[in-house]
Amino acid sequence: MEVLDKALEILRAYPLCDSCLGRQFAQLGFALENWERGRAIKTLVHMKLVSEYRSGADVLNDLVKLAKTHQPTRRFLSTVGVKAEEEKCYICGGLLADVEKYAEKAAEALRGVEFETFEVGSSLPRDILEREGEVVKRFLITTGESIKHEINRRIGRELLRRLPGKKVEKLRPNVVVKIDFTTGDVSVLKNPVLLEGIYLKLSRRTSQAKKFGGVKATLLEKLQYVRDIFGGVEHVIHAGGREDADARMLGTGRPVVVEVKQPARYRADVPPLVDSDVVFKPIGYVNREEVRRIKEKAKTDIKLYRALVLSERPLTAEELSKVSELSRRTVVQFTPRRIKRLSPKKKRVRMVYDIHARLVSPHVFELYVRCQGGLYVKEFIHGDGGRTTPSVAEILNAQLDVLELDVLAVE
Repeated sequence: MEVLDKALEILRAYPLCDSCLGRQFAQLGFALENWERGRAIKTLVHMKLVSEYRSGADVLNDLVKLAKTHQPTRRFLSTVGVKAEEEKCYICGGLLADVEKYAEKAAEALRGVEFETFEVGSSLPRDILEREGEVVKRFLITTGESIKHEINRRIGRELLRRLPGKKVEKLRPNVVVKIDFTTGDVSVLKNPVLLEGIYLKLSRRTSQAKKFGGVKATLLEKLQYVRDIFGGVEHVIHAGGREDADARMLGTGRPVVVEVKQPARYRADVPPLVDSDVVFKPIGYVNREEVRRIKEKAKTDIKLYRALVLSERPLTAEELSKVSELSRRTVVQFTPRRIKRLSPKKKRVRMVYDIHARLVSPHVFELYVRCQGGLYVKEFIHGDGGRTTPSVAEILNAQLDVLELDVLAVE
């Protein structure tokens, strides 16, 4: 049998424990642990060699090599007057004999954390990995698995036994138990909670995250209660775009994900928040990919704005009707002067789909702009000294100032 022949070749060169030998053939056969597979292979090799030895074949040296890591073979050799010494496994040095013991330390490290899913990760001494690589390369092993994979699986299985109701999750576990086999230390990496919701901003003195000027509150501050519910040490927000601090976010609201770092629990009832500044409605848990999708989608979302605009010179209804020329127009904008310190030469191209105006008084008009996400709406209105073109100010040949700005819908 090819497996037995290859196993004997390996054992002639290296003493391997049952797990490390069986791992070289991990992809052959199912529902077997590597130590079971390795023990079975050694047993069959033992039977083959003993039969050949009794038939007069010169296999004593092979029996001695096998006996280094196989007790039945040592017992047989003792009956024929040959003493064979036991040796440590060349690859793991005996580590895999009781690797499950680390599950106890892992379970202790997880005490006090309310989680549902976990994964096990490990860090091994370099010499173990180098020795494993040496064996794999020398014998061109294509049917095996890595020692780290075996260790993580075995400890994970033992943790499942000790922590009923928990599940192993490969892609996005709540927690990752990390075991350093160089130091013996066990640590727990807590992945953040990502809670999606929508928010309305009712105040013109509230920003998303930073306080400046006349800002009296931030959405980030308001959502601290979410962090407290999950017992986290810090929280950040990821919004699908943003509005200026003095602009209200109305209508159906804007999507936002609250990221709670180092949480003490991963499931909780989060009530909505309603106050005079902000409304937040939780929707559900998401993953990191959904956060990226929300941010990318904000660049192409269609948004409806309402602006109250002051004109330096009086306007007539007939003059104001000229703004309809800006419907279905492409707008080119260089970074606004108010934020140009961030990226002074960056150019942005966005689409204006519809625009309508209503005269309130000779110097004041109401403007409704339906446009592609990412348009600097204030600059589209007043022109920003020519840094935005075309603009409402350019069409009306008037100096304009935006008195109020609201986001009415995110489509």
